[in-house]
Amino acid sequence: MSPSTQVRETLRDSRAARLLRRPVEAFAFWTAILLPFVYLPMLFGGFENTTSLLLFAGLLLANVVALLVGHDHKRE
Repeated sequence: MSPSTQVRETLRDSRAARLLRRPVEAFAFWTAILLPFVYLPMLFGGFENTTSLLLFAGLLLANVVALLVGHDHKRE
């Protein structure tokens, strides 16, 4: 068993992880659903400066993280 698998199993079994897992997954799931509505207008409006481009990249990265974290929401 690899160290990363051991860490995941330990975290999965801890009481705090069990209590927080469902709400965090639900929040991440809905964030991944709603976040594209925030950056879609940015795509159509164009990027006027470096700041807007960095903001878009950050939002895109946040969306990917939310997709990964919320992937198992409501899966049995």
